[in-house]
Amino acid sequence: MDMIPKELYPELPVVHVTSIEKSKRLTVGYYECPVYTTTMRGGTFVFTAGLKMESEEPDAELYWILSGVGLFMQPE
Repeated sequence: MDMIPKELYPELPVVHVTSIEKSKRLTVGYYECPVYTTTMRGGTFVFTAGLKMESEEPDAELYWILSGVGLFMQPE
């Protein structure tokens, strides 16, 4: 969902993370969100997290890419 206006760094609720085999991974309806250590981005890239989107349309992922959505492991 979209963020609240003027809230630059909203906190993500606790997320249950599991690993799966690459061959069994679903890509439709998921946004491959980059995860960084700090807000500096660039060299602090760690991995990508597959976040489930509300829509399974092929263009839905472009909305989040163009918005520059990313996750950060350290609050600021």
